[in-house]
Amino acid sequence: MTFKRTTVAAVALGIAGMGAPASADVTLGFLGDLSGATSALTGEGAFHAMSMAIEDFGGEINGEQIKVLKADHLGKPDVGLGIAREWIDQQGVNMMTPVDNSAVALAISDLIRDRDVAMFTGASNSKLINENCGPAQQMMLLDTTALARAITVPQVESGKTKWFFITVDYALGHDLQAKGEAGVTSAGGEVVGSAIHSPQTTDFSSFLLEAQASGADTIGMATFGSWQNAIAKQAQEFGVEASLSPYYLGITDIKSTGLDTLQNISGAIQFYWDENEATRAFAKRFEEGIDHPPTFTNAYSYEFTRHYLKGVEAVGSADAKAVVAWMRDTPMETIRGDTVNLREDGATQRDVLTYKTKTPDQSTGDWDFLELTGTVSGDTITTPLSESTCQFVNKS
Repeated sequence: MTFKRTTVAAVALGIAGMGAPASADVTLGFLGDLSGATSALTGEGAFHAMSMAIEDFGGEINGEQIKVLKADHLGKPDVGLGIAREWIDQQGVNMMTPVDNSAVALAISDLIRDRDVAMFTGASNSKLINENCGPAQQMMLLDTTALARAITVPQVESGKTKWFFITVDYALGHDLQAKGEAGVTSAGGEVVGSAIHSPQTTDFSSFLLEAQASGADTIGMATFGSWQNAIAKQAQEFGVEASLSPYYLGITDIKSTGLDTLQNISGAIQFYWDENEATRAFAKRFEEGIDHPPTFTNAYSYEFTRHYLKGVEAVGSADAKAVVAWMRDTPMETIRGDTVNLREDGATQRDVLTYKTKTPDQSTGDWDFLELTGTVSGDTITTPLSESTCQFVNKS
């Protein structure tokens, strides 16, 4: 492997261990959750996927070496912003990804709006494609509006009409719940209650009993990571009959919690490793470096890094606005074999797979967890561009 990696430690007052880059290098910054609630879902797997995309180019682009910086934002905007400033001012970073925390992404969005730096974020706060959009930033994950519609509307239409939400007390959680409620009511369903949990919550029994008493047939989990896994486990322990609908369930969550525990769950996902021959081939290659198949966040880390490098190659430079403009003009090839469109407001318009978890008897292997039940068209869940409040959208 010929590209250079510089692993850095994120600390409150600065960045340790970074040397000065060669001026000709194309420098990519991996700024992600490497130790927090979503580290198993994204973390080292996303970094490995990014490295695979770089390997596809032989570690070089247009004759220039590709350099990689790596750091943990710790889920803290001040830490993430400090790392980003250091990378921009001292390291000459050209692109940052996955920036998989909404508060961190919003802070960095403000920083780079007038800088020659691209950002591809795994955060999903709708502000990032509206008032906090940027000319050289793109949302890799579905925004909260599209994600909520993909999860709620098909289920309400199938008969799951009474929803109760359990929500993490973050800006993202509140946004997820609001968009989920809108999706439920737009499809003719009813929101019968909700409960907010703090980031420190480990016992969700009172919330689940409240949901059961409300008469809900579905519990929308406007939370993620270890919290959603604990909710699912405790729901089974308490015999909760309502089905569970998580926003961000990944195969690593199912593996760590147990398929036998994560039953009666339905949702929507952007990528599943066992969908077709192309996804299985990618998974086989991915597992040569990581001990699990790629999650959906790993998949988009690969796809966006590859598409970005193609843009650098086509433009002939790492000029952020020019490269991102090329990326938006050129449909992005996906692992699963189709293409997706990157919009000028920063939204990624892609089809989404609906699923339900398999029973242990249905599963044929260690990572055979999901039964794919259908496809939701990206056209039907993405907010029309005409309704975007992004200042960079040309509505003339």
